Amino acid sequence: MGRLMESFKDKVTAERVAIFFGLATTLLVVALVVVVVHRDNLLLQLSEAKEKLDVLEDYIQNKVLSDISQHLHSEF
Repeated sequence: MGRLMESFKDKVTAERVAIFFGLATTLLVVALVVVVVHRDNLLLQLSEAKEKLDVLEDYIQNKVLSDISQHLHSEF
């Protein structure tokens, strides 16, 4: 057990620990940037979808109103 601990201490140096934490930090920053860009892209797609739904809703309302008025005029 003591020999294993000695071997572990020889392999784990301050320089290697610093390199590990530097790489881990870099990966976390890259992941954060990817998530933020993806979120912004989703928000943009959501706003475009809302605009399309608004246009479709206006079209449907106009179509229904014109159909109702045509139906009322044809009855009289």
